[in-house]
Amino acid sequence: PTLFLEFRGGSDAAVQEQVSLAEMICTEDHGGSNFRFTSCEEERKALWSARHNLYYASLALRPGSKGALITDACVPLSKFADIISATVKDVQDLGVTGPCFGHAGDGNFHCILSMVEGDSEDYTNRLHQVNDNLIRRALDAGGTCTGEHGVGYGKIKYLESQYGPGGVHMMRLVKQGIDPLNIMNPGKIIPL
Repeated sequence: PTLFLEFRGGSDAAVQEQVSLAEMICTEDHGGSNFRFTSCEEERKALWSARHNLYYASLALRPGSKGALITDACVPLSKFADIISATVKDVQDLGVTGPCFGHAGDGNFHCILSMVEGDSEDYTNRLHQVNDNLIRRALDAGGTCTGEHGVGYGKIKYLESQYGPGGVHMMRLVKQGIDPLNIMNPGKIIPL
């Protein structure tokens, strides 16, 4: 696992103090290694490039992958580690390929579940099972079915679990009031 941290402070000394404390916690308290820090913009971009290229790196884990089912949920920070660990276990137990990662500062996390053209129906179903388990755990923990990617088509079925029938009914009424002809994103989020 890789952990990326960004530090901000009122002075260089304050930032350095935070970095030193984080390094001690990561390496001495939790056995981490290869702790790297930079304040140089070019070096910072180079470090972050691993995160920014994660999608393509994830596809490379499964030869022939041309796309992926990308999960998205958000949970209270107190549940973050447990839910990511449970999702990693699902990926392993269900025999699919999909690294998990998140934005630990806001509780948002994802899996990139790589897909190959011609995947069996069974394999595709297992990918969707990982996603379903992840979302249901997030909701049970008091989180949300989407952290940043939106509801679209794929998460409509979770809205009632998250907001209750009354909440979804109110959303439908607002949608009908604003878009009575259902021409704005028809069928997405709140089907009419």
